[in-house]
Amino acid sequence: MRTMTTAQEGSSEGPRSGEPERSPDGTLAGGASSRGPGKPRGRDPLLAAICHDLRAPLAAVTMGANFVLQTTPEDESSGRSRRVLQAILRSCKQMERLVRDFGDLSEIESDAVELRLGVHDANEIVAVSAETARTNAMARNVEVSVTIPEKPVPIHCDRERISRALAHVLDNAVKFSPEGGTVSVVLEETSDEVHISVTDRGPGLSAETLANLYDRSWHSKRADRTGAGLGLAIVCGFVRAHDGTVEVESKPGSPTKFTLKLPKEAPSITEAVKPPH
Repeated sequence: MRTMTTAQEGSSEGPRSGEPERSPDGTLAGGASSRGPGKPRGRDPLLAAICHDLRAPLAAVTMGANFVLQTTPEDESSGRSRRVLQAILRSCKQMERLVRDFGDLSEIESDAVELRLGVHDANEIVAVSAETARTNAMARNVEVSVTIPEKPVPIHCDRERISRALAHVLDNAVKFSPEGGTVSVVLEETSDEVHISVTDRGPGLSAETLANLYDRSWHSKRADRTGAGLGLAIVCGFVRAHDGTVEVESKPGSPTKFTLKLPKEAPSITEAVKPPH
């Protein structure tokens, strides 16, 4: 079940996501939920509680470090202290993202994604996401290029969820791009869909990696793992919640291209439930 709220009308529907269906080439299928018959609906209460309880102390550390940094003189004698405080704030930001990711994954794996739908310009979503990604890209001397239509491209979606899904794809593309490389973001539209493609010129993906791309347990067992594998699972869950698909084109030594295909209209409503408060 997927829960959705529409900004204009307040209509809603139960969440529907779960483990993605994959073809051998890494394509994710949209459509019906794959939630097993014995799987409970609703968020994992333990994981939800942990994420909730972590937010308050993390916010306190962030606020305290910001205060001390702002009151520390910008002179040579305070240089080391300021660098330590800036490192603390960077770590806090990473922890905040991890907490948010675990919260998102809890909703996705429990079939409890709540979509807050509205009509948005896909051009703006892509442009803002790309601009945010440029911060990390600049540190690695990676360029982020964007190609979007000249006219607005309206899409009925949960802007925050799509932006977060796109952010994960962009972060991966920047991370695996060679220094001095380019990440290309292209927005195209058909009569009923919006396609957002992100291409990097990294080392490419093997057939084994493609087959296990969204399997978090597989990523955690890799000796060379660069993360917990949460990002792509979140991308899949949020796109599927919109009745969309994720397609991946890659092979070793070739560019890797992720394409988010999203319907322009709101996901189909099959069951009405009380809108969340």
